[in-house]
This record gives sequence, C-alpha cells and structure tokens, in this order.
Amino acid sequence: MTFWGWVFLVLSTAFVWSLTGWCFYKVLSSPREIERPPDILGG
Repeated sequence: MTFWGWVFLVLSTAFVWSLTGWCFYKVLSSPREIERPPDILGG
C-alpha cells in the first residue's frame, strides 16, 4: 500500500473510533431520569 493509503486508513479509523467514543459518552452520561411522555401520546 502506498504512503497516502496508510494515511487515509489511519485517519479514517481514528475518526470512526473517536465518533464511537463520543456516542458512547453522550449515551452513558445522559441523565438517569426517564422522562414521562405527554398524555396525548399515551404516556
């Protein structure tokens, strides 16, 4: 593989891992309270 192929591979892999980590952080750090849906939606 060429030099630019390795650069693209490393950068895209790093982007995917950082996005995955950010999503896990956002989901796991959300408030623990479950909001009740409005009555009009059957909550």
